Amino acid sequence: MSDTALTEPPATAQPATRLRLSFSRVDTYLTCPLKFRFAYVERLPQQPSPSLSWGSSVHAALEAWWDRKLPQPPPVEDLLQALYDGWDDSGFAGMPREEKLRWYAHAQDVLRRHHARYAPVYVPAVACEQWFELDLGGGVEVVGSIDHVARTPAGGIGIVDWKTNRKAKPRERVRGSLQLAIYCLAARELWGHEPEWVALDFVVPGVRVRVDRADIDVEGALATLRDVGARILAATAFAPRPSRLCPWCDYRTLCPAFDGEGPDVAGLAVAELERLRRRQARDAARITELESLIRDRLGPGALVEVG
Repeated sequence: MSDTALTEPPATAQPATRLRLSFSRVDTYLTCPLKFRFAYVERLPQQPSPSLSWGSSVHAALEAWWDRKLPQPPPVEDLLQALYDGWDDSGFAGMPREEKLRWYAHAQDVLRRHHARYAPVYVPAVACEQWFELDLGGGVEVVGSIDHVARTPAGGIGIVDWKTNRKAKPRERVRGSLQLAIYCLAARELWGHEPEWVALDFVVPGVRVRVDRADIDVEGALATLRDVGARILAATAFAPRPSRLCPWCDYRTLCPAFDGEGPDVAGLAVAELERLRRRQARDAARITELESLIRDRLGPGALVEVG
């Protein structure tokens, strides 16, 4: 186990601002500081897309299936039902029904293959979507959730992150994954020891790329996290960093480095606000139903405090 310390020695004065990072935030900042500002400082809305909604739907189904933690693998029908129950339709707005059904059928095929691969060697998960918060010192913390924590034959743990990319990444790129290095740090904090291995499971091609913990540069990742955190806390401006990814950025109309049309940010904000209001109305109605049920069972004076 590495002796790398998460928290730096106490400073004489605490930073006035605490910064909460995640892998996606760090990755965004390293890709383009201005995009980081738009997405995480100003919190401007982003355009839903079919690929993002499809990926989140598959991810939700996998989480539901593995999180059952049954002694025997749940049947494939349960996995497909989880896809139906958790389907994210936001990225498919306005799409013809036939095209949307093709996306849905593709998700079903991917999940059937996943079940066929892992049901014969099924071991209940230690945890799914395990949340963590790591204090790095210097006013910086890193948060996130681990998709799947697996029990190994030796009694240790392995960490799996599901990916819905069309192609698997080569082992060398997986070895250099900042995300997996963060998960190694999180495992040490959560369970008192690091994983035996970490892996990216590319569910579309059906390839799991596994790397031994010894091959992960946790110390280098920790240095990167602290460096990025310090740069963000000290930043007075967030400069754009043009790249081949610019044509797909949601903030093109706002970016001084991109000369072209992009999504209507104000229109996206209105659409997101409408979705949130509809969700708020549904939640309020459900809360009223549950409060009524509780009072029916426990008496009219019953109160439920939720922390």
